[in-house]
Amino acid sequence: MKIVLQKVSQASVVVDSKIISSIKHGYMLLVGISTEDTIEDVQKLSKKVVNLRIFEDDQNAMWKRNIKEVSGEILSVSQFTLMARTAKGTKPDFHMAQKGSLAKELYEKFLQLLRESIGDAKVQDGQFGAMMSCSLVNEGPVTIILET
Repeated sequence: MKIVLQKVSQASVVVDSKIISSIKHGYMLLVGISTEDTIEDVQKLSKKVVNLRIFEDDQNAMWKRNIKEVSGEILSVSQFTLMARTAKGTKPDFHMAQKGSLAKELYEKFLQLLRESIGDAKVQDGQFGAMMSCSLVNEGPVTIILET
């Protein structure tokens, strides 16, 4: 499992020219599920996302607070292309990306765990399997890659 986490002041997802999700202060997550991932991987990274301390405290000291402590939101987008292998040739190899139905099951469990941790209304997502346009304003910039 691989997650690209970006700290944002706003983020949104558009499908078919319509905004389907948007957040203000929080994280934009791009989430890739591999053929080797298990429910334990999902549990581990959901906890990591919720507990990661990348927000400032009241004195503007960085790396003090997590998403829950700042009442932040999460916009998560499933992205199988994170599993691409590019070592050989010029065409990405996606064989490490989990098949659709299995990936969707693990991804939905990931979203459920995030919602249980910070609240249903605080977690938005894209549309699994759709062509999406993602927009964000990265703050910091802070971009962190999490992997199992």
